[in-house]
Amino acid sequence: MQFRSLILFFLLSLPLLFHNCAQVAQPPGGKKDTIPPKLVRSVPTNRQLNYTGKTVELEFDEYVNTENIQQKVTITPQDSNTFLVRSQPLGIRLTFDKPLQPNTTYTIDFADAIKDITERNIATNTKVVFSTGPTIDSLGLSGTVVDDESRRPVLGFLVGLFSPTDTLPIQRKRPQYFARTDSNGNYRIENVKAGQYRVYGFDDKDLNLVNNTQGERVAFRDSILNLNRNYEGINLVAFRNTGKPRITRRERTDETLGLELSSGIAGYRLRYGKPGDTLVSFLESPTMIRLFRPADRAAADTIPLTVVAQDSAGNLTELRERVYFSPLKSRAKNRQAFAVQIVPAPGEPIDPNLEFTLTFNRPVGKFSPELVSIYADSTKPVPLTSENFTWSNSFGRLIIRKSVNLRDSLFLRLEKGAFISVQGDTVARVKNEYTLADEESFGLIAGRINPTTVAQVGDKYIVELLDEKNVVVQSVYGTPTYSFARLKPGRYRVRLILDLNGNRRRDPGNIQKMLQPEPIIYYPGGDEDGFILVKQNFELTDNDF
Repeated sequence: MQFRSLILFFLLSLPLLFHNCAQVAQPPGGKKDTIPPKLVRSVPTNRQLNYTGKTVELEFDEYVNTENIQQKVTITPQDSNTFLVRSQPLGIRLTFDKPLQPNTTYTIDFADAIKDITERNIATNTKVVFSTGPTIDSLGLSGTVVDDESRRPVLGFLVGLFSPTDTLPIQRKRPQYFARTDSNGNYRIENVKAGQYRVYGFDDKDLNLVNNTQGERVAFRDSILNLNRNYEGINLVAFRNTGKPRITRRERTDETLGLELSSGIAGYRLRYGKPGDTLVSFLESPTMIRLFRPADRAAADTIPLTVVAQDSAGNLTELRERVYFSPLKSRAKNRQAFAVQIVPAPGEPIDPNLEFTLTFNRPVGKFSPELVSIYADSTKPVPLTSENFTWSNSFGRLIIRKSVNLRDSLFLRLEKGAFISVQGDTVARVKNEYTLADEESFGLIAGRINPTTVAQVGDKYIVELLDEKNVVVQSVYGTPTYSFARLKPGRYRVRLILDLNGNRRRDPGNIQKMLQPEPIIYYPGGDEDGFILVKQNFELTDNDF
């Protein structure tokens, strides 16, 4: 009986034993497999001519599998011919729905989609080039893509070639040929048929080969490229293509309506459709206009209006809107506390030429300047007049400027009731203490502009000093020498902007109007990232362009 039980147990265990034997696994012990799969055969063969098949097959020297193959494989030139992927133990097969184009050189690149099944080593340089005609197209172009603002290389940026006769804009069209930039911003497009092309580039974050995402960086070559030889140095500048703003979302509370825009704006104004209509509003962020329910409109009346939005280049866009508010339930239900952000933050050392920026989370309806004071001794406050207060953004931002002869430290005090919002609530009492820095606590950066550098614009140029967050700290216009003084210790960059149209501001690019962004030149010195480290009592006076 015991012997029969052993036989039965053995028979029941056989499927489990065979299952374990069939699994592919790294043998215990020994060196780890670090050798990637090697391509041993392809159909068609690499650089084969006159290929008439509808399938492409790859065979490797070990078992492989694929990962996101439909997203990672790239085929140039692009067309609408779709394909079916079938994995095989030692490779992969692509079967196209329709015959391939005649007399065309195809490049099929599998990127990092193919890996071995043991250690997932990536099959490198997995690419097949073949032709359906008697010759292989051998022309190509290369270049570098840098970011417009930082002037640093852009990784993974798609650069494509489009037919100059395309009627569809690049926002709705895939390129015929394309390549992506490496970590140094370099790209190379190969095996291109001779002809004329427009050169465009874009971020392509969703990997669909179409520039259809608002706010993606774009780049383009000004003129059509006649590709009758190999080209190098087709360099591009990638800039934010915001296009015309549009209202993408409406955010309603009991007392407000937020109009969210597709791109940031520099300012706006409201034009009403009916006489007597008016609304309080302000720019809550570069992409959000906040409107407030009028005090005399408890009902959900409709107010027709037009938002005239202005971008950083001064272009105006009109957005028609019919504004209404939800039925009023509770005035405080969705209301945030009325608050203010003050720059510089308390505790920071500050210059005796005081400048405080107060940013409110909604517009101020009533301001009592006598409740704002600056002092070292509370019995002797520094006198402030209306000239010391500058309002902007529909009374949503206040700058207080005042030069003082105080030493060591001072206080900025805002009494309760100094600022009352358009909704009737007040900012809580504030008392910030600051340290007054002496002259040796600051640094200085100065330099000269070489006339040859700005020869194309004469004296129409801007020199800007940027902090580590790329925020403009100081700027000057059209001066052959510049000096940025009283700088707090930190890292700074200096850049020169060529003001091509002389409007005293830097204009971004516009791909719809085929306008390149105005050129930026960064000071070539500093550390590896171009920053100048400013310490206390620091001076750099040969910061020349």
